[in-house]
Amino acid sequence: MTVNTPLCFRGKKILAPMVRVGTLPMRLLALDYGADIVYCEELIDIKMLQCKRVINEVLETVDFVAPNERIVFRTCEREREHVVFQMGSADAERALAVAKLVESDVAGIDINMGCPKEYSTKASGF
Repeated sequence: MTVNTPLCFRGKKILAPMVRVGTLPMRLLALDYGADIVYCEELIDIKMLQCKRVINEVLETVDFVAPNERIVFRTCEREREHVVFQMGSADAERALAVAKLVESDVAGIDINMGCPKEYSTKASGF
C-alpha cells in the first residue's frame, strides 16, 4: 500500500459529487478542463461491499463489480491522486470496510453525512 499525499482543498477547482454525473468519463473531462479534485457520485456502502475489485487490462481501469456484473465504481491511474470517493453510510463498520476496499485506488474518502435521505439519517440503513 502506498502512502498518499494529503489533499489540499485551498484554492482548488473541485468537481462536486453529482448523482448520475460523477462517473469516470465526466471526472476525466473535468480534470482535462482544469479541475484539481474530482468527486465520484455518492455510492452506498452496502452496494460497494457486494463488489469485487477487478483490474480491467483492456481499459486500464480498476472496476468494482457487483454480483450482477454491473460496474458500480470505475477509476483509473490518471485520476488516482485527484479522485475523492464519496460514500453514503449509516453504519461506521460498513463505512470502514468500504474505505479499506477502495483506499488504494483513490486520493480521499468522503462520507456523506449531510444528505437528508432517510438512508443517511437512520442507523438502521434501508
